[in-house]
Amino acid sequence: MLDKAHTFNHNQSRLKKEKLKNITKNMKNIKSYPTNVRIAALLLLIVLALPSLLPFLLPRANAGTLTNSFVRFDRMTTSTATTGTVCAKPATAGTEVDVRVTFPTGYTLGTSGNFTVTTTTLAWPTGGTAWLGIGTATNVTGQVVTFPSNDLVVGTLYCFNWSNTAAVSIKGTATADNSGSIETRATGPSQIDTANYATASVSNDQVTVSASINQTFSFALSGSTDALGTLTTGAVAASPTPRTVTLNTNAKNGWQVWGKDTNTGLNSASAAYTIASTGVGAASQALVAGTEGYNLGVTATRTGGTGAMTVDANFDGAASKGGGLDTALRNLVSCTGTANNAVVTLTNRAAINGATSAATDYTDIQTYVGAGIF
Repeated sequence: MLDKAHTFNHNQSRLKKEKLKNITKNMKNIKSYPTNVRIAALLLLIVLALPSLLPFLLPRANAGTLTNSFVRFDRMTTSTATTGTVCAKPATAGTEVDVRVTFPTGYTLGTSGNFTVTTTTLAWPTGGTAWLGIGTATNVTGQVVTFPSNDLVVGTLYCFNWSNTAAVSIKGTATADNSGSIETRATGPSQIDTANYATASVSNDQVTVSASINQTFSFALSGSTDALGTLTTGAVAASPTPRTVTLNTNAKNGWQVWGKDTNTGLNSASAAYTIASTGVGAASQALVAGTEGYNLGVTATRTGGTGAMTVDANFDGAASKGGGLDTALRNLVSCTGTANNAVVTLTNRAAINGATSAATDYTDIQTYVGAGIF
């Protein structure tokens, strides 16, 4: 390198001396001309000589090295088509008109039209900003791809993405230190800044994550008793603290809750009398004070889950309504998806008339079950 530099400087000096020698010779010949002719000829000689001498008289500009250079391939697996990102930070003042990216040997490149670009900032290095004037590549020659560029500011990290997987395919063998370069250029073209980069091609760049979840189902009653108190003809008695079913399940196809009772009503063994369940199999209805009846009203809420949750119309507990249980399991609530903290509230109601038999042992045993549809 030193020998080449020495030879170059020697040749510059020799050419400069020859130019000056010729100018001096011509100036001697001009001395014999009349004064006004000498002046005109001298000026003409200077004008003609300047273009030849300026390259030797002015200091020679040297290309710089990019402060940062970054090429990320969005896939690194061998023989895989990929998009990617290019970033660079200019170090030398100049008026950029294009940027050339040299891809590693063995990487397959598409046509210039395949190298479409975007400036989406996702996953850029910290401080990256959109590359000014970047556009679809204008040329692909060998491993070198040329993109248009506007003038860049020294010290700013500029980035762009090539967005078409048809542009680049990773080489077919897994190797480290696959090298390339980034080069910014001015009109001429002349190099402004350049830098090398390295990447790798690998046999696999992906991790398959797997897991399993067991089927779950939980079902809990909040209590085992529901005392309605002393019944009177003047009011409809209701559960003072309604029992609840709390249900959780990951059954993706849904779940249901059913209920039944033992007596199809409130039965007194001592009086041998039953306050019959009202509206068994019919749409829910409200009891009326002074009219004998017995029913169950159901409401349901949940913290989370999927699918639609529906209270059966026969037991819809809105507006103090309810339906009658009997000895067959009746659907109370159904859902088409999962349940996270689903709460089914069970409100019993009873009403009597003036002829309802007196007794202190009116009772009914209700059974509630649920299931998930996995």
